[in-house]
Amino acid sequence: MHRTQIYFDDDLISEIKKAAQQTNLSMSAYIRNVLKKELANKQSTEEQVDLSAFTGIWQDRDIDQEQLRNKAWK
Repeated sequence: MHRTQIYFDDDLISEIKKAAQQTNLSMSAYIRNVLKKELANKQSTEEQVDLSAFTGIWQDRDIDQEQLRNKAWK
């Protein structure tokens, strides 16, 4: 495990202390848990399908929105 030093505003440290006490965790354990959850959420949203490879696949086609609607509603 790596040790680091972080500075928190007084209001934030009070909220962290309260939340840690409510969950029966040390402040360090509480902060680690919150960060792990946040990073896991971020990672799961980053793993969503990247559709950028499909950008412009219709650009060379001579088709407009009206033609698409006509075909779709037949």
